[in-house]
Amino acid sequence: MSSIEGITGVNNTEQIEYNSQPKNDTGSSVDFSSVLVEAMKDEMTRATVTAGANTTGMMNGYMPMQMQSQGIEEMILAAASTGEVDDAQIALFMLCMMMQNNQDGDFSMLMQMMASMITKMEDKSDTLRSSLMSSEYDPYVLDTIDWNVFGTNMPNLSGMGGPILPLEFWRPVTPAISSSEANRSPLIYNAVISQFRVETAERYRPYRDGNTYCNIYMWDVTRAMGAEIPHYVDPETGEPRYYPDVKGSRSLTAVAIDNWLKTYGEEYGWHQVDAETAQRYANEGKPAVTTGGSIDHVQVVCPSKDGLYDPIRGVTVSQAGGTVTRYDYISSIYSANAINNYVCYFVHD
Repeated sequence: MSSIEGITGVNNTEQIEYNSQPKNDTGSSVDFSSVLVEAMKDEMTRATVTAGANTTGMMNGYMPMQMQSQGIEEMILAAASTGEVDDAQIALFMLCMMMQNNQDGDFSMLMQMMASMITKMEDKSDTLRSSLMSSEYDPYVLDTIDWNVFGTNMPNLSGMGGPILPLEFWRPVTPAISSSEANRSPLIYNAVISQFRVETAERYRPYRDGNTYCNIYMWDVTRAMGAEIPHYVDPETGEPRYYPDVKGSRSLTAVAIDNWLKTYGEEYGWHQVDAETAQRYANEGKPAVTTGGSIDHVQVVCPSKDGLYDPIRGVTVSQAGGTVTRYDYISSIYSANAINNYVCYFVHD
């Protein structure tokens, strides 16, 4: 996820304010902001810090260093004892840092304390959860916090008539309509695409967290079509990984999808073709997509309304991104130069 068209994380600019002298349950003072600053300095002396790293970035989920848990755990415990909103926010992100870098650790006690603190926040807890869920910590960290601290339950799928579209982009959709290689038609393909309501669904709303979601929409559609272009892959082999078993995986941005299709696509049934062939496949109800390389954008090729390929306007596409559209011609999205020099087409039987 980039701030343009792909997704690796978010650009969350919310600033965290600090209480100067929060009180703990025993009545003693805990200068949490000072403790935080000193602990962060101590951690930085023991870690390799990338250029430009800053505390605000780390609070928002950017992990330029391998944080050590010693000292930070004490901060979380101190913050948990105060019940203060600002300290809860700080402590929650500190907890995420610890979980991100010690994936086998037991944080149940700290999560229980955080959950207790969250219950005191009333309506402010929703804002805190939203801030956390838009960060770029690993999905397993966010899910674990979501379920154990905020008490969010996975939806009950029984009796659901439509697709379930989680707002959290790292969670896969549950489609109501799906397809497979043995069940292809333009009618089914159109129904698969339409169910996701790309133009109105909050899941794909441009810049809702400072980002766009073209790769997530492609993931959703191809997954429902039984030809998943993965969001998670093994960083060494490119092998698809499937949620929730995504610990240690790499998530694919729009640019990375282009590279993955060119490097591993054949192995998983995807073939590079020309524009006319891509439209023909889509018109037969078979999955087809476009990638843009360094343009950092991907699209779904959808069946054309007249069942034909228009060599002037190009393929018909459905996309999320800076512009969300259920149906349009690619020439309405890209310049002729981009189409001729950057756009690639891939199809799946």
